[in-house]
Amino acid sequence: MGHSARAFFWLTAGIFLVILLPRLAQDGMFMDGELYAAVAHNEALGYGTFWQPRFSTVGVAGMSTFHEHPPLFFGLLATWFKVFGSGFWVERLFALCMALLVAWGIMGIWKSSLPPELGRRTAWWPVLLWIIIPTVFWSIHNNMMENTMAVFTTAAVWCVLKAREGNHPMIALAGILVFLAALTKGLPGLFPLAAPVIFSLTLDQRKLGRGILGSIIMTGIVVGAFALLWYLPESNANLRPYVEKRLLHRIAEVPTVDYRLASLEMLFSNLIGPLVLSAVVWWVGGGKAVTGDADRRRESLALLLVGLSGVLPLMLTMVQKSFYMGAALPIMALAVARPFHRQVESIVDRAIHQPVIQKVVRGIGIVLIIGAFVGAVALFGSPGRDAELLGDVQRIGEVVPPGTTVGVPIGMWDDWSLQTYLMRYHSISVDATVAEYPWYITGKDGVPPLPDAYRQLDIECERTALWSLAEPR
Repeated sequence: MGHSARAFFWLTAGIFLVILLPRLAQDGMFMDGELYAAVAHNEALGYGTFWQPRFSTVGVAGMSTFHEHPPLFFGLLATWFKVFGSGFWVERLFALCMALLVAWGIMGIWKSSLPPELGRRTAWWPVLLWIIIPTVFWSIHNNMMENTMAVFTTAAVWCVLKAREGNHPMIALAGILVFLAALTKGLPGLFPLAAPVIFSLTLDQRKLGRGILGSIIMTGIVVGAFALLWYLPESNANLRPYVEKRLLHRIAEVPTVDYRLASLEMLFSNLIGPLVLSAVVWWVGGGKAVTGDADRRRESLALLLVGLSGVLPLMLTMVQKSFYMGAALPIMALAVARPFHRQVESIVDRAIHQPVIQKVVRGIGIVLIIGAFVGAVALFGSPGRDAELLGDVQRIGEVVPPGTTVGVPIGMWDDWSLQTYLMRYHSISVDATVAEYPWYITGKDGVPPLPDAYRQLDIECERTALWSLAEPR
């Protein structure tokens, strides 16, 4: 790889780290990510197991064990807690490492479709388009499961391409990776099953039979693996409630959008940045058609269709959120990047003959990297969101013993940020069904249901109030 290409890798690394590191160094997350961290942390502490994870003594959705999602994500993150401890930064380091693995998979797919030298010199380009997608970096900041699922789905698509090149055993590995993706977040992880057929239809229809066979082999591995898990009592006890209570019941009853095409709108809004940057590169890189454009369009179409196979099925229900498509976004970034590789190559070649450009690009990248680390150190541990609530939780945790269940008014049961922070950082459960606990939490101006039995503790909370029984009973 020439110096000019390395300069653009420095720039991409700088942008990557500036987007991710400072926010990952801060405390506070979207409540879904905090919930997942709490469940995994409990598992690491021995409160719950891989097949029977637990969130709190009360549980979620009427179940004492946690079955909102399959168990693999929690098992992986629990391993990190066992290795690194309970610091708030552990789940953030996990999210950063998952992002790096996805970036590696993106570069692998990019190199698989280009001549070796060209692929190596321009592999930074699709990574840059991916990391500037708002849903991507928001999901990484907030410990969403889709980050981990994207590691498996991106690697699965990469393996499918390797199988097309003649490394046929890779198709079996692709099937295993899809199984792991589905064991992480369920049905959204299955979309790479369509990749062999899509690649054959768009790139070389003479190999359609091989593509169909590849999809059948991958599907057979996934179905066989889940059939085995369904047969085994311990894993069945996890997967059955997930299927019956989550997939077949809650998805039908809790809509999050008003119309089915919402996911396409979300996808387009997320891709505005990559599309604009691609247009700039097209203009700077020459802005004209060159030999091989038809091949590039077919390859881009193939990647686009694979990516859409991870987005369009979301519209079968009215439960749609932008981060649900997170595992498909690496493939969408590749689809946007592919038509512009000649222009990117032209920009890199131009930099070879203009050392000043190399120095400027590399310098900007190094400054950004240094700035990202300095920002992360300066912000480390400070609240990135929920500052008042995090302060209250810290004060409550200094008084209430770990493993305690505290009471809350029924109106505070849905304050999941309060619940998840209490459990993640202090192993404190919350219950809104019992009027008298030794400890009770209300809003700042609230009172317990039995006010004469409690006294308020002066611990200087800003959003909540902590109460204890006036006398042991």
